[in-house]
Amino acid sequence: MGELKKYFIVNFGCQMNVLDAERMEGILLSRGISPAENIEGAELVLINSCSVREKPERKAISLLGRLCKEKIKKPGLLIGFCGCVAQQHGSKLLERFSGLDFVLGTNQVAALPEVLDRVISGERLVKLEFAGEKDLDCLFSVSPDRPVRGVSAFVTVMEGCDNFCAYCVVPYVRGPELSRAPEDIVGEVESLAGRGVKEVVLLGQNVNSYGLKRGFGKDFPDLLKMVARAPGIERIRFTTSHPKDLSGKLIEVMAAEEKICEQIHLPLQAGSDRVLSLMGRGYGSGQYLELVDKLRSAMPEIGISTDLIAGFPGESEDDFQKTLEMVGRVRFDEAFTFLYSERPQTRAASLPEQLSEQVRRERLWRLSQMVSEVTEKKNQGQVGKFKELLLFEESKSDPEKLTGRSREGRLVHISKKGAEGLLGGLVIVKISKGLKHSLLGERLEHETNRNWQGEEQCLSR
Repeated sequence: MGELKKYFIVNFGCQMNVLDAERMEGILLSRGISPAENIEGAELVLINSCSVREKPERKAISLLGRLCKEKIKKPGLLIGFCGCVAQQHGSKLLERFSGLDFVLGTNQVAALPEVLDRVISGERLVKLEFAGEKDLDCLFSVSPDRPVRGVSAFVTVMEGCDNFCAYCVVPYVRGPELSRAPEDIVGEVESLAGRGVKEVVLLGQNVNSYGLKRGFGKDFPDLLKMVARAPGIERIRFTTSHPKDLSGKLIEVMAAEEKICEQIHLPLQAGSDRVLSLMGRGYGSGQYLELVDKLRSAMPEIGISTDLIAGFPGESEDDFQKTLEMVGRVRFDEAFTFLYSERPQTRAASLPEQLSEQVRRERLWRLSQMVSEVTEKKNQGQVGKFKELLLFEESKSDPEKLTGRSREGRLVHISKKGAEGLLGGLVIVKISKGLKHSLLGERLEHETNRNWQGEEQCLSR
């Protein structure tokens, strides 16, 4: 088997998977293996999979099948299947796909060098063990060669989940909840700041339960305050917050700390208390509304996003109407809508009253339409307001514009003219137009720093 010179990673799924892919890239770069421009130019292809939804899993498996056929023409190609689907199916993937060289589970990113050495020596293997307390250094290890792209970066604060919601496969494919030591998190944040990162996004399946099992003496609000002291970091975001564990202390810290953005992802999943109970979510619609009121009272401009599932087993039309009613009452700034799909091992898969695909798809369409209307109206309501943006890239749809994100999480596009040198920096803009999924803004050229004091509409802390 020839020397590995080029790799290519195909990533499916969530932010967790994006960060796992970056960690794998750091390991490969440290071994002198550089990224290929495309799959065809790589000696090593890694498929990083997600099994939370059925569609990404199907796409990952389909790509694996195509690559195994291509390997007949290119026998020196190494193929690795990683992530949640790998964890879920394990050795069955090696049995099904003769061209697959190794399977790497969610907790085993740090084992990639050992796995590659064994595969190069001729083995085919599966590495799936969940990390325990003694393995945390490996579980959370990040190579200093991890690529940094732009001014925003993900940082893991915890892995796994203990909630076992009826529809969710995460506890089975990412293991039990394990929190990372706060000093290690702060150390990584400081290292990223030294590499030009201005914004960090702290990741965990349920960040609100951070530290509660390991006895750090620090909970998630305490961790946020520690990260906020890291020099060079301008903004802090986090995801995901489970509503049942969202504390008043967290809301207070969010409102008080300058660097913590007024944005929260708070998955509702359903508006019916009956369905929420079937899901095992641990809260009701009334409790959720109370949390929204507290958040908006403390931070009136806060951006609230959510996840919603259409067609959960046993969901009646009346139950579904309650979800639509909650969308109308909360008026989310963004909502990710999903068709319920049966996931292996989950309790929901064995529930009675599984709904037909036709019913599920029709409800998803209605839900998506309502969410789209609410979001567009919310965006139109931003016209005339002032926003502080972190400009992070050139617009993907218009080369004459730059794209930034406001503190509450909205995408805003501004003219590139006269602003070319501001990419990666903070600017103040006035919103001129609200679109369906984003905003247009005009930069205020006389001031670009966060302490700008303008009209009363300007967001200031």
